[in-house]
Amino acid sequence: MTKDELIRECLKMPDTYVDYPFGPTTAVIKNAKGKMTAFIDYVNAEKIKKNCDPNAPVEEGDIFINLKCEPGLAEIFRGQYAAVLPGYYSSKNSWNTIIIDKDVPLGELRKMIQLSYELVTDTQKKK
Repeated sequence: MTKDELIRECLKMPDTYVDYPFGPTTAVIKNAKGKMTAFIDYVNAEKIKKNCDPNAPVEEGDIFINLKCEPGLAEIFRGQYAAVLPGYYSSKNSWNTIIIDKDVPLGELRKMIQLSYELVTDTQKKK
């Protein structure tokens, strides 16, 4: 999956848009309230291994996406898939980093994107 395809997949969620507040390569998907539901970029293998997991199955130039997740479920995903890591530059408790085109099936990735969107959007409704 290319970075553009991944962005398009995220933009299937209602009232979302893409922004680039961290520079030209980091695509941030936001909901209607401007809250981040995902961010997507190219892997810096050294930084991912240092920040997330020294055994991460990453190569320079891979694509990653950070998605919000319920803490218990985040741990389950990390145990189930080698390419799901604790959140890179995010809360390691409630965000996961997924390395694209490794061992996470596309259908599962779509569910993770949906969950992230719902968690961020539902949180705002409670305020």
